[in-house]
Amino acid sequence: MQQVKRKYLPKQRRQRAVNFEFTQRDFEILKAVNRCRYLTVSLIKKLVFPENQSNQSTQRRLKYLFHNGYLNRIKPITPDRKGDGEYVYVLDKKGMELLEAYDIDLLPYAKRKPAKHQFINHVIDLSRFRIDLELALAENPIIELKRFVCDFELKSFTQNLTGRWIYKLYDEVKHPTFKEATFAVFPDALIILGGKVGTDYAKFQQLYFLEVDRGTMGLEKIREKILAYNLYREQGAFKKYGKFSDFRVLLQSSSKKRAENIRRMLLDQKGTDLVWLSNCQGVNENTVLNEAIWRDHEWELQSILKT
Repeated sequence: MQQVKRKYLPKQRRQRAVNFEFTQRDFEILKAVNRCRYLTVSLIKKLVFPENQSNQSTQRRLKYLFHNGYLNRIKPITPDRKGDGEYVYVLDKKGMELLEAYDIDLLPYAKRKPAKHQFINHVIDLSRFRIDLELALAENPIIELKRFVCDFELKSFTQNLTGRWIYKLYDEVKHPTFKEATFAVFPDALIILGGKVGTDYAKFQQLYFLEVDRGTMGLEKIREKILAYNLYREQGAFKKYGKFSDFRVLLQSSSKKRAENIRRMLLDQKGTDLVWLSNCQGVNENTVLNEAIWRDHEWELQSILKT
């Protein structure tokens, strides 16, 4: 890589051919951004620089990767619309080329130019859950993450004849009585946990569908989603993902109050027994799997990996 002298790096404007030495951690950053699509500074630090107390080292590496064309960055508007949130990073051309050179598949995503801030924040929420899950399983001797697929992932980079993108997770189920009524099953993410090869749990596997509620969706829409999941279970459509006898819907709400409102709304809804409910404040790498932070349909506390 060509090295040049520089006096400073502008914060907003990219400066090409900045002097830096590409490291293994830089490569890990590119791989993480590829599988998550959008990542903030703090999430990259949490995953790649966990030993650091501050964001300084993370920001330095991201600065170099940005100015040399491996990553691009945006600064989405925060909920209070003051625009003072973290930078969000996405793969750029040189980053894609480098990953492909090492035979790492680029995940197919629909092109969104420019991406809406609401969509970016949704992806960041999914990335945060995924990273917490990965870190929670990092030292687990028997269980590992077999699959994590997000709602924005495509089956390929191409569109079908109607011009629509074909998503990996999108399905439709018909009502058994009213044949003309169809319901979409389009989870925010699919998660498969399984036992590690060579352990007594090698044949264990469990299917989860994740729904991340940001507090913007009407309660009736959530109710309709759970009805669709119930039909999905009754018709056995979920078995296309593997030899599963059932599945669980993990619903992460935006607050405790919102979780309580969702619970009351679902009291008489078919499929409520599928749902485990928590709130974003209670979900982190230490709790997501190993602590009883999830409420079942009887409002009993449950943990995903029971100890």
